[in-house]
Amino acid sequence: MWWKQGAVWNDTFRHLREQGARESENTTKNESSKEDMKYLTSVALLALIVCPSVFGQIVANDLYMGFQNQAAGGANDYIINLGLASSAITNGSSVVDLSGDFSLSDFDAVLGASPSMYCGVIGAESGNTADVFLTQLRSGGAGTPSTPGSDVTATMTRTEDDTVYNHLATLDGPSAGTGVLDPNKTWESLVDPANGTGTFQSNTGLNPDSAITNSSVLYEDLWMTANSAFTGGKPYTYLGYFTLDLTGTPKLTFTPKAAPAPLTPPVLSVISITGATVTLLLSNTVPTHTYQLQYTTNLSNPTWTDIGSAQLANTTTLTNTDGSATDPVRFYQVKAN
Repeated sequence: MWWKQGAVWNDTFRHLREQGARESENTTKNESSKEDMKYLTSVALLALIVCPSVFGQIVANDLYMGFQNQAAGGANDYIINLGLASSAITNGSSVVDLSGDFSLSDFDAVLGASPSMYCGVIGAESGNTADVFLTQLRSGGAGTPSTPGSDVTATMTRTEDDTVYNHLATLDGPSAGTGVLDPNKTWESLVDPANGTGTFQSNTGLNPDSAITNSSVLYEDLWMTANSAFTGGKPYTYLGYFTLDLTGTPKLTFTPKAAPAPLTPPVLSVISITGATVTLLLSNTVPTHTYQLQYTTNLSNPTWTDIGSAQLANTTTLTNTDGSATDPVRFYQVKAN
């Protein structure tokens, strides 16, 4: 019985050796094929690394500027990711230069031979901090940054904010600070016009786009509804305005509402003279700027002396009083900051 077990073991051992030899032979024959497959796999992986897609889902709270020429049947949209809204764009008090994100050649590729096309800015987030960003045409040009040039009376609930964000998920958004031509024309199909359920315009009731030409200046106010409630609606808040100036070298900027308004030349006039008291009216003043009244008695070699302290303008006029005008002649000027 033991030998029979041994015979079986020997037969099994011989079978295993023969099987191993055949497997070794097959392994040798297939070695080059496996190496080829490894090489092909490496090439395929390399292709994935070297040629990534420039498109992706939108990033929560990034601001996207889009251009579309649906009216003329443009072959592409042009979409720019301006970056995170709050980090370096809307929360400051200085004008933000975004010109480096803008490409005139991509703009012209969408515009083609058309006299004009449409441009706007949007953004969104879902969840507990749900919000929606959108632009509206600003009337009156630059003006005072703290004062909107448009009016948005609409409100949004958190559910509506979530819906906006989810419907924008397939927007072909590039990475922050870059722009791309989008042959899928996702701005055209997802943002405007209100071509049915699921577009930004139909979800918000507002069209963020305004007309622009290749030789115009476009001003658009940026509005935001944030942390909307589950029930009821929360109004939009004005954040500042975008300027796209194409009258010369292209310039794209954002002016936060906290930024000081640009200075304009003030106009000084005398209201009254009573004894040694002179009352002067300063007009064309700009809110958030200060104005210092000064005088001299000699214009040929003037030394200007401050009268009182600088005044902060809250409106477009200021009244100043010089209570010690005892000189035969006094000349006045105003220094603005």
